[in-house]
Amino acid sequence: MLAMHYSIQLKTPDQVAAVRVRVVERGPLFDGMPGLACKLFLVDSVDPCYATFYLWREPDAAHSFLQGPFFKALSDTFGRPEVKLLLTTATDLPFAEGETVALDPRVQQFDSPVIQALDPRSGDTIGLGPATGPGRRFEVMYRALGAKP
Repeated sequence: MLAMHYSIQLKTPDQVAAVRVRVVERGPLFDGMPGLACKLFLVDSVDPCYATFYLWREPDAAHSFLQGPFFKALSDTFGRPEVKLLLTTATDLPFAEGETVALDPRVQQFDSPVIQALDPRSGDTIGLGPATGPGRRFEVMYRALGAKP
């Protein structure tokens, strides 16, 4: 299982509102995507930021996504984000639309259920867990489910 994460800092509440509209339009396009297990569309409206967290069943699918029209459209709109490819043993993202999650790029260990992913470049562990844990808070705007294996 391969995880992928990127975030895009936003400048204004209007940009947050535009991202919400974009996710309503584009989120469902990821449902049934081959090779994708799950994708979370995330927003922090307090410190404006748009972020994503993917689980890919097939690394080639992640590669195709990064070279395809969806990622090109995102890069054309916001600029190309720094993409982190991560190793994880997770098979699903257990969070639902409307929930608040915490994303911590320095986590060593969460006390609650969490997705932990290893950045092979740095050795850092990134955690995604319930908002009761450490880290930056994000609202789950949409949860896309990829094609069934």
